Amino acid sequence: LKPIWDLWRSVTQDFFATANFGVVANETYTRGLKNYLENELGFPCLLGVSRCPGKKTNNEEVRQALHDGAPVVVFGSINERMYLAEVESKSSFIPASFPGSIVRRHIGTPFMGYSGATYILQELCNALFDALFHILPLGSELDKVDATHSRLNGSSNSGITWEEAAQGALDEKLKTEPILVQISKAKTLRDKAERLARDRGLKKVTKEIFNELVLKKETGEVQYDK
Repeated sequence: LKPIWDLWRSVTQDFFATANFGVVANETYTRGLKNYLENELGFPCLLGVSRCPGKKTNNEEVRQALHDGAPVVVFGSINERMYLAEVESKSSFIPASFPGSIVRRHIGTPFMGYSGATYILQELCNALFDALFHILPLGSELDKVDATHSRLNGSSNSGITWEEAAQGALDEKLKTEPILVQISKAKTLRDKAERLARDRGLKKVTKEIFNELVLKKETGEVQYDK
């Protein structure tokens, strides 16, 4: 079990406190992953759905759950990966069910036995690094900043305030993001909402402005009307 100990004491242990997972797979995989990761290692399971023979999985319910608040790491099939992609989720995906590619012939079935326990924790740690990668700025974007706004009438730069309802809408939106990326996501949404309000000549971010921003993002519109 030394490989597991090495992983448990690795640098990713700093992320363990905010890490959670979800799993949609065959019953033995779902129960096994929950027992191992949640009961033994202490990672909360936000979504655990078993695919049982002869019973149809409620895929729409799974889809809605992932849209409402995806875990940091999701074990599942290509279905769950598509549901995450629909909302541009930064959650990491680990194949654990069909339909999808979970073929690992070099070690047989990778989830079984001591080797499987190491494999699962190894993939989880790698997934946490992926989650961290998603919040780091790319070098090509470091110099892409908005121009500094001029001072108006010789006074200090006009600040943009937030209505309580707009702040509440932001808080609700952040609940759908993995904990690890919430701080970065909050800054991005705040900056874009304040820019949109400023472009409209407003001194305050309203709930309507924030909802419009979210709608533009969901429909693929990236330019803001001035």
